[in-house]
Amino acid sequence: MKRLIYFFLIGCITLGFGGCSGKNEQPAPVASPQVETKQKVEPIKPVSTEEVAQVQEYEIKGTRDPFQPFEKKAKLKITKNQTASSLENFSLSQVRLVGIIWGKDKRALVQDSSGMGYVIKEGMRLGEDLGVVVRISPDSVTIRQKFTDYKGRVSNRDVVLSLKKEEGED
Repeated sequence: MKRLIYFFLIGCITLGFGGCSGKNEQPAPVASPQVETKQKVEPIKPVSTEEVAQVQEYEIKGTRDPFQPFEKKAKLKITKNQTASSLENFSLSQVRLVGIIWGKDKRALVQDSSGMGYVIKEGMRLGEDLGVVVRISPDSVTIRQKFTDYKGRVSNRDVVLSLKKEEGED
């Protein structure tokens, strides 16, 4: 084992000293800036790549504004001869149909959220979206409302208020 270590050390020492030649190498001489050469040196021009940035703009043509509601509320226009009744201030979700009065004149009884009752007939205004009672049938009342959609078109919508059946009725 000792012999192996000795051979290894001797080999390392011979390789370490064998790599050195003992000569001092001097670096290559650098040309001084004062020495002129016969060739004319042109300065290097940087390569420029001009990129035109194309800015994409958002166009609103043909699309709706996502921050506007789907339905625009129609504004209630009141003339001097016509005054807004208390029924026009309610939303149809606040009014429920309580009864139908069937006789010479068709009438219906509606009740607001506070429990106050109102008698309505065909042609009366009901609801905040310019609703007009169009038809009174034995079990429902049809109300036609005007509304403005998201594109600005005025459209009509029919809302039906129906009587709730009692538990024993079919």
